[in-house]
Amino acid sequence: METDNRIIAILACFRGGIADIYTQKKLDGLNKELRTQDWEEFVKEIKIMFSDKIKVADVKWRIESFK
Repeated sequence: METDNRIIAILACFRGGIADIYTQKKLDGLNKELRTQDWEEFVKEIKIMFSDKIKVADVKWRIESFK
């Protein structure tokens, strides 16, 4: 099974903050380890990664690192 081309297209559009970090790690993992992922798995992962809980944790981390 190959990685769905829609995944690469979506990752290419992600910019800024957590999206940049997520995209780089995802692309590195897909390229280096030759792992594959289908569309349904990717959609589930995106919903989890960019949930409000993740945003709250990111903001808390930024506040703490600023101090």
